[in-house]
Order: sequence, then C-alpha cells, then structure tokens
Amino acid sequence: MKIRCLIADDEPLAIKLISDYISRIAHLELLGSCKRATDIPGYLGQVDLLFLDIRMPGLTGLELLRSLPVKPLVILITAYSEHALEGFELDVSDYLVKPVTFERFIQAVNKATIRYELQHRVVIPSQNIPATEPNGEPAGKDYFFVKSGFKSVRINYGDILYIEGLKEYVSIYTTGDRKFVKLAALKDLERMLPPERFLRIHKSYIVAVNKVTAAYGNTIELNQISLPVGRIYKEEVMRVFS
Repeated sequence: MKIRCLIADDEPLAIKLISDYISRIAHLELLGSCKRATDIPGYLGQVDLLFLDIRMPGLTGLELLRSLPVKPLVILITAYSEHALEGFELDVSDYLVKPVTFERFIQAVNKATIRYELQHRVVIPSQNIPATEPNGEPAGKDYFFVKSGFKSVRINYGDILYIEGLKEYVSIYTTGDRKFVKLAALKDLERMLPPERFLRIHKSYIVAVNKVTAAYGNTIELNQISLPVGRIYKEEVMRVFS
C-alpha cells in the first residue's frame, strides 16, 4: 500500500528537494505539487499526506488548515520555527524547518506513517536510514546484545515491551516476562531504536508502539502493565494513539 503525497510550496527548489526525498521511500507516492494553498482543496480525497509550506502567496498554510473540515495527514515544512506550536495545535504530524535533511525527513515520515497505519489498520514496511548506533555499530539492525551473567544475550526489537531508565542503566522488559539490565542512558537507547516502532512516553520510559493495548489520560497500558505519561510527552503520545 502506498501513502499518496502532495507538496504545497512556492519555492521550486523546495519542491524539487522534497520530491527527491519522497522518491527514495518505497511506500510514498507523489501525486503532484502546487505553489498556492488555494490549489490544495482540489486534491482532497486523493491525498493521504500533505507536505505543506506555511508562508505562500495569498492564503497561508495555517489559514488553509484552519479552514478544512477534514484534513489529510500534514507535515509542515517552513523556514520559520516560530509557528511550531500553532502547527501542532492544528494536529499536524510533524514540523520541519528548512533546510530539511533526509534524516529529519525520514523521522517525520515515520511519525506520519504510524498515524496512517493506526487510522487504516495496516502495516507498512518501515524505512530506515544508514546511521550509527551509540556503540559505533551500523544501525538498521532489528536487535542488540546485552550482558547476562557470562553471556551476551540477543534482544530482538520485536520482543521488547518497554524500557525503563535508571540513571546510568536501563531495564529492558520483553515478552515472556523477562527483564534485562544494560549499562546505557535511556536517551542513547532512544536514538538507537527505530522511531516508527518505539515511543518515549516519560523521562523514564520508552514503549513499543505495537505492544500498547490502551492509552488514556496520563497512562499507557501494555496488557496488565500501566506506565505513566510525562507532561512534556503527552501531546505526542496522544497524537500517536488518537
């Protein structure tokens, strides 16, 4: 299944760059581009994901979003960071500030893809980018190793329920009621894990998105396990699980 995309930007170079980025991602399909926000309604019903500039001739991107009764998924792309809060209040998936790197673009697409999957109840193969993990090994793997006694034990991403940060250590809870402790900072593990599969919900917790069984108030549930949602993470958590 393809996610159908539209680019709305009055800068030809910006359209060219985002078009190139879209062409590199297998599950994205570019339907077209336009240079005015007023042209976008003609595409509604066909487009799943809109890459939207804020400052365009005539109607701005934010003015357009406020006028739409039903919106596609939206990633704002702009040279002006001061509109970020207003953008998120309009329930955009992400907010990119120019110049946009491919790495940051992928992160935004992964967020939008999660929302698309939840809305349509489908699973789209994830798109990873070459990177380096904190231990210097190539990223893109679906596992890592932790010490357990005299052995190094492989932990598959798909087996992880959640991860708890404990100062300089993390506790990794997996299926089968198993727990592993690794010498690492939670923020380092967060950078290593694929963002389309894992979500930081609290200063002390990361959860596997596909293992979450309920989200409400300030709580995330993974079957019988309840975890708190931190105040600064709540908006993103509610957006992913809305």
